[in-house]
Amino acid sequence: MAQLHINSLSAHERAKLVERRFSVDELAALHAALARAHRARRRAFRRVTVFVAVLVAALLIMTGSLTGPTPALAFSAVALTILVAIVLTLTWVLAIGLYAHQFNDAVDEGYPELFGRYHL
Repeated sequence: MAQLHINSLSAHERAKLVERRFSVDELAALHAALARAHRARRRAFRRVTVFVAVLVAALLIMTGSLTGPTPALAFSAVALTILVAIVLTLTWVLAIGLYAHQFNDAVDEGYPELFGRYHL
């Protein structure tokens, strides 16, 4: 059975950030490493999004060339576009957005004097 990996901040990591166990220099180094990984995930997600869009368009064009323009094809195109948009949005939230949100909240809570400075 396939599993979806949810990229989230562990309770231990969150506690260390909230309790200010990192110096500002360590926090800056941690932020730099996490920001690089975050950028790589966003870049990869953009590539996947373009690939999926091209794949869906190719499938719809091939189907349309066989069946011609029909109401069923139009309905299928709209339904497939909505479904793909929902799946991609959910994937972005679980794979990219959740971790960044949790990290940003933990840094803001533990280091209020650096509010917004080390956001992903």
